[in-house]
Amino acid sequence: MRIAIIGLNPGTAIYAQYLAKDGHEVTVLTESQSDVIVTDLIPHASLNIINRESIKLFTREYLEDILGISILGVRLSSVMINEGKVLVVDSVNEHGIMGRYDRIVVGSEMLPRDSGDCISIYRATLFPGHYVINGNDAGKNTESLLLITDLGGSAITGSSMAIDDDVLKSLPINGSAETGGCLSTDYEVIKPMVGTLGEGNLTIGRGFKLRDSLSGIEYVVNRDYQLIMMGKLLALRDLGIIDSLPLMPRLEVGFSRNWAFLSIGLTRNELKAIFRDLSSSKVAYHSSDADMTAKIIYRRNRLLSLQVLTRGIKLLNWVSYIYSLIMLNNTAYLLLDAGYEMVFNALRGLLEQLVLNLYNI
Repeated sequence: MRIAIIGLNPGTAIYAQYLAKDGHEVTVLTESQSDVIVTDLIPHASLNIINRESIKLFTREYLEDILGISILGVRLSSVMINEGKVLVVDSVNEHGIMGRYDRIVVGSEMLPRDSGDCISIYRATLFPGHYVINGNDAGKNTESLLLITDLGGSAITGSSMAIDDDVLKSLPINGSAETGGCLSTDYEVIKPMVGTLGEGNLTIGRGFKLRDSLSGIEYVVNRDYQLIMMGKLLALRDLGIIDSLPLMPRLEVGFSRNWAFLSIGLTRNELKAIFRDLSSSKVAYHSSDADMTAKIIYRRNRLLSLQVLTRGIKLLNWVSYIYSLIMLNNTAYLLLDAGYEMVFNALRGLLEQLVLNLYNI
């Protein structure tokens, strides 16, 4: 197949790698001049929580020289896509019509931005202190609380969160203070112009809307982790390994040195605008090794949201597996026997109890 990828991000990079290794002709059009970076991990690299080199998903050298992918530098705003055809209208590059492709994957690219007096979480190195968190990225707002908590600081925010307030009470959030360094989670999303993509083509990128499979409500994709899963699934479909792409729930995930959270589906504030008769169930576990709070939101026997906040267990060890199971409408807790951390059985027990509560067992 001839494949065009418009916009380079962790998800489209994963897709490009799979298809190029299988011998397909892949062309990538991108504004970026650098290697592919998991932007969500930049704050962790600056705090030495992870190795800085690990935030690079693939180098351009690997994509071009090893895999043979053609990478062209263009302004994404100059790219037009319509029913299998790609056109670049750019007075600088003057590529003209790029041709017709069997598959076109449309990806957005992200640029961190400062907002007024606020410093970008993607550019600032955090230190112990007090912060006012401001921004539209609910998952990054929540993760910023975790990072600041681990540094010994505190924070307030009036911005949206990826976890409900009754779960976030485990974190030292000072709701009365009014001063502090302003920290922004906002960023710019750059997209190509899209006409009609045609059957079989897909968008993978921040800022695109998907429909949440749990509630049926539209949401905007914000997490690089979700992009990576989408890229892998799309590659598996186009390689003929799976037949179709499942509808995905919203995923928000974040971690620091000690804390981690996972939110699948929408929060109560988002759901109550649509549903009136919501129910919820919450359980907690506390020991010298770990603190855990888990919550589900449901309507009748229909699960709408799962939220987990933990200290002492790294959710990234299993987030993709639990997410994939919910995405495929199976019961999440069944896979948790695969856990290898000492307190993992306690977390499994919490989720089992929540599921039993859901079915009134």
